[in-house]
Amino acid sequence: MSDLVSVVVPVYNTEQVLERCLSSLVNQSYKQIEILLIDDGSTDNSGTICDEYANKDSRVKAFHSVNLGAAHARNVGVDKAKGRYITFVDSDDYIEDKMIESLMDDIAMNDSDLSVSSLTEEDDSECFCISIEEENKEKILFLSQKYLIFGPTQKMYKTEIAKKTKFPEDVRYGEDLLFNIEYLKKIKSVSYQNKCFYHYCRNNNGLSTKNRWDMFDNDMFLHKALLEWYVDIGIFDGKVKEFLYDRVFDTAVNSIGLTFRKDCPFNFSETRQLVDRIVSDDMVQESIEYADVNKYASWQAYLIKNKNSFILSAIALMERMFNE
Repeated sequence: MSDLVSVVVPVYNTEQVLERCLSSLVNQSYKQIEILLIDDGSTDNSGTICDEYANKDSRVKAFHSVNLGAAHARNVGVDKAKGRYITFVDSDDYIEDKMIESLMDDIAMNDSDLSVSSLTEEDDSECFCISIEEENKEKILFLSQKYLIFGPTQKMYKTEIAKKTKFPEDVRYGEDLLFNIEYLKKIKSVSYQNKCFYHYCRNNNGLSTKNRWDMFDNDMFLHKALLEWYVDIGIFDGKVKEFLYDRVFDTAVNSIGLTFRKDCPFNFSETRQLVDRIVSDDMVQESIEYADVNKYASWQAYLIKNKNSFILSAIALMERMFNE
């Protein structure tokens, strides 16, 4: 295939690793690309590095804006994309030189609307191309369990469809999952290849490394969006239901667990208000029937099931006092 591919790269304060990322892009074996660098108001030299690459390679285009977040930066990139296909790379990550070529070959071979590659070399599952419908429940569950539909990277999208699908800018995090769900609702098929081309590099300054005291409400919003999609395509039963409710119960346990940390900013009343909202949530209570609650301490499951926010909050407060 020789179609133009747009590579969208949101950039924010990654000067130390940015050239590693950009070098992996300009050296792709697939040459018909445009690289859209969206500098999201960086305060270090990232913006300058973007401009330098744009000056020496005509395929690279640099854009600068105030800091409005990764979702906004990706939306800007999608709006500016001229390629028939589009992929996303984070500026602190890098890719193998055959990633775009391989994803495009997969698109051509399967005529799929979305091509997905593996996140790890350990994945030895068979490659496949499926239509998004009930009869392919096991394959859709596989993509979910491997978190292959959760992020925007290591994928090739059709730009025409992506332009009709925005990354929500009003959520704290998880906008990439919401984007993918909306994209999946608009397409007929998805293909997967068990090859790992994308190198995810943990950013210690990133959102995922910080305590998110408001994680429960945001996570539950994401779980409900995923539930609605599963219901829409008729697969919300059996192992799919167990998978989702495992995530829901895990969110409840982890959200309550944050209140046990010595740096938790809440007093007893605020802690109990949060914990009460968690244990009283209908989806959390329903998850107890399907989730593998045996993975957690029996007292945790018991107190959540019985909505005992008082004891949970009291234990949290004592844990903080002992760890001071």
